Parts: sequence; structure tokens; C-alpha cells
Amino acid sequence: MKKSSLLIACTLAAYTLGAQADIKIGGNNKQSVKVENGAVVNMANGGLATAKQNLASNKGNVKIGGNNQQSVDVKNGAVVNMANGGLTKAEQNLASNDGTK
Repeated sequence: MKKSSLLIACTLAAYTLGAQADIKIGGNNKQSVKVENGAVVNMANGGLATAKQNLASNKGNVKIGGNNQQSVDVKNGAVVNMANGGLTKAEQNLASNDGTK
């Protein structure tokens, strides 16, 4: 039983660690988010909860080889990112590149 539990845990860990996307942008890239009189809300509630939000963003192994324009415009509104609870995590990227390369 111990060997099968260890095998399952290792398989899940390998799958999770390898899940990041490989993003390569070799030419023009334009990403835009416009919010007027509204809100974008990202919330993680409860123990061990995770919430991830990416607006006009690239997340993963990001390589930009050309022009890149990213923007988030908020007028009379709000962008909210919250984590509430023990070991809770909320991640947010606005008009950004978040990666390992």
C-alpha cells in the first residue's frame, strides 16, 4: 500500500510541476482588457483555497521575440484580488508576463 501511495503522489507532483504552458511570441502581440463602471473580482475563500487571475497577461515559460503591448484600463471601477482563510493564496497578473524564463 505504501508503494502505490508513493507512486500516486509522485505522479501527481510530476504532472502539476509540468503543467505550465510554453508561450513563445515571435511577432506582434496585443492584449487588452477594458472595464468601465464595473469590477473584476478574484477571490479565494477557505483553508487551502487558491484563486488565480490573469488579465492581458501571459503566464508560463514566456519568451517575447517581437513587439508586445499589454494593457488593462479600469474607469470608474475596480480590480479586486482577495485571499481569506488559512493557507489561502490569491494570485493576480495585470498586463504582465509571469514566467520562469
